[in-house]
Amino acid sequence: MAQQVNEWLIALAVAFIRPLSLSLLLPLLKSGSLGAALLRNGVLMSLTFPILPIIYQQKIMMHIGKDYSWLGLVTGEVIIGFLIGFCAAVPFWAVDMAGFLLDTLRGATMGTIFNSTMEAETSLFGLLFSQFLCVIFFISGGMEFILNILYESYQYLPPGRT
Repeated sequence: MAQQVNEWLIALAVAFIRPLSLSLLLPLLKSGSLGAALLRNGVLMSLTFPILPIIYQQKIMMHIGKDYSWLGLVTGEVIIGFLIGFCAAVPFWAVDMAGFLLDTLRGATMGTIFNSTMEAETSLFGLLFSQFLCVIFFISGGMEFILNILYESYQYLPPGRT
């Protein structure tokens, strides 16, 4: 019984790495936009539950020995999550920079405010464009698209084999 619980916890930890590294770059899943890190981690934990049985069946625990083979597993998962997060975050960064450029051209660079989505100071138009893109992103099914990419990445790049 204890061995099975240990295997499930290892599978949960492995499944949690990829969404966590994705959320470090995607502005919508950062702790500043969700309110707190505990809330973000709860959301990410709920995102790992659909993939958890598949990872448990792959018996990743057998691939992790007493040596440092787990380091390659964690590094591969972090890199995959960062790549997905980077590709998803580029439009948000581009829109924020476009708003900053417009504010610079109109001479309103002194009016910067804190953007909780980007977790940085931004211009007024940058905040407006970022919030507008967030609305468009959720309405057009962007979050569902990101989750599909995340879940399909486990099929094409399974943990422990990347």
